[in-house]
Amino acid sequence: MATLVYLNGELVPEQEAKVSIFDIGFMYSAVFMEAVRTFKHEVFRLEDHLERLEKSMRYVGLEPLVSQEEMADVISQVIQANIANFAEDDDCWVCAQVTPGLGFPHPMMKGKHSKPTVMAYVSRLPYDEYAHCYAEGRAAVVSNVRNVPPACVDPRGKTRFRLHYFMAKLEAKVSDPDAFALLLDTDGNVTEGTGANFFIASNGVLYTATTGNILEGISRRTVIELADKLDIPVVERDLTLYDVYGADEGFWTTSSYCMLPLSKVNHVPMKQVPGPLTQALLQAWSDAVGVDIVAQAVKYADRPSDVWRGEEDGAASPS
Repeated sequence: MATLVYLNGELVPEQEAKVSIFDIGFMYSAVFMEAVRTFKHEVFRLEDHLERLEKSMRYVGLEPLVSQEEMADVISQVIQANIANFAEDDDCWVCAQVTPGLGFPHPMMKGKHSKPTVMAYVSRLPYDEYAHCYAEGRAAVVSNVRNVPPACVDPRGKTRFRLHYFMAKLEAKVSDPDAFALLLDTDGNVTEGTGANFFIASNGVLYTATTGNILEGISRRTVIELADKLDIPVVERDLTLYDVYGADEGFWTTSSYCMLPLSKVNHVPMKQVPGPLTQALLQAWSDAVGVDIVAQAVKYADRPSDVWRGEEDGAASPS
C-alpha cells in the first residue's frame, strides 16, 4: 500500500500532498506540531500531546486553529490509512502539524483571512539509527550554538522554529557524525538536545533542567512519573557541564526511542553505560506499555527507515 498523508480533510498519496509556498507556516515558521508514537498501534499519551498543541497556539496569540478532538480524529485517520504497512508487533511514528494557512505573497500587505493548513503523516520508527544505542549509548557534543532564550521565545511552545537546532546538528556532525548536539543557554546551563530532553544521575538521584529553558517533553514527563513509582528522586534545577562531567550516568528522552543511554559528553565518557537507573526506568516504561521497547527496536533494526514508502521492498506486512 502506498503511504497516505492527511492534508486539509483528505487522505492523499504522499507524492500528491502539496502545500503552497505562500503558506504562513513556510513564510514565518508558524508551524505548530506534535510528534507521537504508538505502542501496540495505539497512540501513547495522545491527550498530553493535544493539550500541548493547543497551548502552543494560544501562546502565540491564536485561538486554537483546530480543536483537540479534531486533531485526535486526524491522527486516527492517518494511522488507520497506513497501519496495514506495519506488522502486528511493529509500531509507527506520527507527525501532526497546523499552520495559519495561506498568507499574502508580499509580507507588507495584509492578506485575507485563510483557513488553517492541517496535515499529518505516518512513518517508520528509525530503529536502524538507534537500536544499538540501548547497549552502547549515544554521545553528546556540546554545541557553540546556544538555545533561544525564553525571554525571546518560550521553549514550551512546540513549533517548527528550529534553525538553531539545525545549526547545532551540523556542528555536532563535524565532531562526531553519530552524536546528538547538546545545547546550553546563554548563561552556560545545560538545556536539551535538538529534539530530546536530557537527564543525568548521580548517587541514585536524577537531575534534569527546569522547564524555564526547555521544551517540557511528554517523554520527560513520563520518566519523572516512572521515577516516582520506583522511588527514584528527581531534581529539576540548573545544570552545568561540571555537573554533567561528574555524573554517573545519563540519558536522552523523546517520543520515538523513549530513552537512550548517554555514552559520553564531548571527550568525557560516562561512568556507566547504560546505568542502573536508565535500565530500571526503560524496563518500567516497557512494562507500562506492554511492549519490550528494546527488543522491538532490535528486531527491526536491519530495516532501513530512510526509504519509507509503504510499497517498497522491505516494508513490514501484517502478520
